[in-house]
Amino acid sequence: MHSPPLRLDGSDPNSAESYSKVFDTGLQEIEVEIRKGVEENRKVSCGYCALLVGDRYLMVKSSKPISETTSGELVLISGDIFNHM
Repeated sequence: MHSPPLRLDGSDPNSAESYSKVFDTGLQEIEVEIRKGVEENRKVSCGYCALLVGDRYLMVKSSKPISETTSGELVLISGDIFNHM
């Protein structure tokens, strides 16, 4: 189930939808390229950070650095990621 698009603004602290800090969680998704059963290449496909929104944290999965204004949709995170937090 997906929610309507969400837009957060880190440049306006008075906005109801603002975040005050961005924390790098260190969690990453790695893409592994395998040919004939042998690993040939691996790269980071995305990372997870936490945005402090009021007194709660919003986990964000992104393949790009978080900027002042961030938009996306709210979805449930996978159990694997949840267990690593």
